[in-house]
Amino acid sequence: MKKILLILLIVFAGYGGVKVKAALSVDAASVILMEKDSARILYGKNIEERYLTASITKIMTAVVAIEHGDLDQYCIVDNATIRQIGSCIYMQLGDRIKLIDLIYGLMLRSGNDAAYLIATNVGRNYDEFIYLMNETAKKIGMHSSCFSNPSGLDDESANYSSAYDMALLMAYALNNKIFRKITSTKKYVAKTSDGNHLYFINKHQLIQSLDYVTGGKTGYTMRAKRTLVTSAQRDGMELIVVTFNCGNDWAVHKNLFEYGYANYKIATIIKRQIIKVNDYLYPATPMINDDIRYPIKEGEKLTCIIYLLKKPLNNLIVGKAVLYLDGVEVFKTDIYRYY
Repeated sequence: MKKILLILLIVFAGYGGVKVKAALSVDAASVILMEKDSARILYGKNIEERYLTASITKIMTAVVAIEHGDLDQYCIVDNATIRQIGSCIYMQLGDRIKLIDLIYGLMLRSGNDAAYLIATNVGRNYDEFIYLMNETAKKIGMHSSCFSNPSGLDDESANYSSAYDMALLMAYALNNKIFRKITSTKKYVAKTSDGNHLYFINKHQLIQSLDYVTGGKTGYTMRAKRTLVTSAQRDGMELIVVTFNCGNDWAVHKNLFEYGYANYKIATIIKRQIIKVNDYLYPATPMINDDIRYPIKEGEKLTCIIYLLKKPLNNLIVGKAVLYLDGVEVFKTDIYRYY
């Protein structure tokens, strides 16, 4: 990209936060603490290693169902659904249940029967649903992930991912208002077309016990051990924790959130605005569509440089805003033409 104009803004973090010892010790095979919007990693251990996902797979299942399904569609419970093993929501053969209620049963009660019925009713068939799961992973940038079923069961087929990839997935999913509502729900009652009531209580203990927790998903199989995803929001900053094979995961997730909120604050680098440029020097009016915000800790220096195309012509995108943390690029976003 040929560039002409540089607008330099330097921001120092000096919020006077309460310092916590930087050296954390987390007893997990893999763990990540990520800020949702910037994807900045605040803490990590083996974040790129691939592990069996168990039921945190169902975050992807829910996303695909919401994005590609008719949430008011009634799904008929068949024999294959009834035969699903492990955690189930225990529907009756021949009953009809709405897709939206299946997703609640999937996320709150981790229903493997719900996962199977979702996969056979969204898209043309079960195989297409698995295809959509993997295509969505590619779109999000989950380069270490592979999905072969919608439940996370791994006796006959297995799903793999990394802590980094699952944090990216949760960040993506939380941008969907329907998913956000479902994952944060503590209790839910579904009613089938035959009048049967299904009662779901969210298995995620931190959603039940901590007001600032916004969502998450539990997982366990004998091969994968415990897997857990949790999101939390406080002081305008949303954090995500993912752990694989962590025996004390409830405490670990809570402690990592406390560490993140004690050590990092969200800084608004540039607000949404029109960038004033001399009309004689530049033929377009640049516009920053959204506030540029980034998590920083005390003593860090952020530099924001705005690069504009030398000849924007009729381009919608006329440049980029790039953030540098101590000289290293950490974030960038497009600059648009204002009409």
